[in-house]
Amino acid sequence: MHNKYRCRINFIVGFLIVLSPILWLHAQENLPKLVDVTRQAGINFVHNLGDNEMSNLIESNAAGCAFFDYDGDRDLDIYLVNGAYIKGISHIRGRKNKGKLSNALYRNNGNGTFTDVTTEAGVGHKGMGMGVVTADYDNDGDQDIFVSNWGPNVFYRNNGDGTFTDFTKKAGLENDLCGIGSTFLDYDQDGYLDLYVGNYIKYDPDYQYFYAANKFPGPLSYQGQPDILYHNNGDGTFTDVTRQAGVYNPEGRAMGVTSCDIDNDGYWDIFVANDAMLNYLYRNNGDGTFTNVALQTATAFGQNGEATSSMSGEFGDINQDGFVDIIVPDMAYGCIYMNTGAGYFEEMSASMGLAAACGQYTSWSANFFDFDHDGYGDLFITNGHPQRLIGQENLLLLNKSGSRFINVSSKLGPDFQDKFVSRGSAAGDFDDDGDLDLLVVNLNDRPRLLRNDGGNKKNWIMIHLIGTKSNRDAIGSRIRLTTGNKTQTRWRMSSSGYLSQSDYRVHFGLGDNTRVDKIEIRWPSGKNQTLKNIKVNQVITVKEPTF
Repeated sequence: MHNKYRCRINFIVGFLIVLSPILWLHAQENLPKLVDVTRQAGINFVHNLGDNEMSNLIESNAAGCAFFDYDGDRDLDIYLVNGAYIKGISHIRGRKNKGKLSNALYRNNGNGTFTDVTTEAGVGHKGMGMGVVTADYDNDGDQDIFVSNWGPNVFYRNNGDGTFTDFTKKAGLENDLCGIGSTFLDYDQDGYLDLYVGNYIKYDPDYQYFYAANKFPGPLSYQGQPDILYHNNGDGTFTDVTRQAGVYNPEGRAMGVTSCDIDNDGYWDIFVANDAMLNYLYRNNGDGTFTNVALQTATAFGQNGEATSSMSGEFGDINQDGFVDIIVPDMAYGCIYMNTGAGYFEEMSASMGLAAACGQYTSWSANFFDFDHDGYGDLFITNGHPQRLIGQENLLLLNKSGSRFINVSSKLGPDFQDKFVSRGSAAGDFDDDGDLDLLVVNLNDRPRLLRNDGGNKKNWIMIHLIGTKSNRDAIGSRIRLTTGNKTQTRWRMSSSGYLSQSDYRVHFGLGDNTRVDKIEIRWPSGKNQTLKNIKVNQVITVKEPTF
């Protein structure tokens, strides 16, 4: 071919590659909006560091939230984690807050509003809160609450009558480490949920050597702490099995902790996002032990082989190949580890558009969910300055058919443009209209409940799983949903986003499809179940078969 024709063809191809996202974005003009309904919903909680200003690393790393159903009425309630004045940690000017701050529980009234039931439920812990996860750890039909703190953590067992009992000591979950991210999983498939708790640093308030512009010492100034894996004994108690399970790392600096099945072998694996060091990816060996395969799978470091300041990990099948990928917000460009299905991952944050979107921010939490119901999971990212109470706008990135994420943040309405020092976030359908809403914790400020207006213009389905032989929450299940020639894969997971937990129901956007051809469920017990020809736009409850 003549050189001049080759040059013209190359120019046209290059032009179309550049133009394609622009044309696609133009076609998305009628996007759903995210509307701040926090005040009208009756949520008057305000997060407080316990301090007048951010003065140390512990305060910087709070806090998370949870969407969950504590009273069994099938709508989503809200748990919000707060800070505290701690002598030796907080600046002395914050002592006016001593004993006055607590976490909060809001009950969903079923009409778009919430009621603060913290006191009557007995869950208003006053510690220096970090993260929260909930699960039915004793398979009695209601959700229990684990809150990680800058020592000691607290565990609430649900009494089934709207109240909780502090069961930390009796459950064997006491420790004085700096708890942060955590996740429930049934790693040994005995039908009871185990608990992995990430721990951060051995904080020394007397260490004050740092670059003045940074305001306080960073993570490399402190010794790390080992995480803990607690095995559920099935009698209401847990046993520390960290060493025998092979997950003991004394120098870790955990931030977010998540769990899923990276290799589709039916055993749940654990990802630990570490601060200013390599990440951990613990592959479940299926015999009660794990192997850290982060280096072998290329998930330990960032795109240039650097140890990033990873904040959290979020699992999701970005390109619908049936394998779970990992999204990791951090202080730089973020990471997207695309699962090759061959035992390793490829870091693709630049080519997937995440790096360009996140490069100017410090990103903390990622929620992978189908915002616009086109069948592909999108990304919500929270941002906030790591050393000062300086707000940054959050991001919403649309998934372009599994090939790239496109930043549509400017198109989601005026409420979404406001700047906060955001940290933890959760996705869930609090108003039961079929599309997923967002809950965000902001440091030293009110939270944000962002209602999705318009996501349900396209069809959807949500699946509530109930285990029988498996753990009752069915955490560890894989769901494959087929409509026409498209198959989506989602997993029933515990933790989601930074220090937080999302809707326990598994949500699928269906586009213009009016029926679901097939739903295939692999339960944690190994049982397989298939449902066919299901109506759309409904929440279905599926119970694990006993045969």
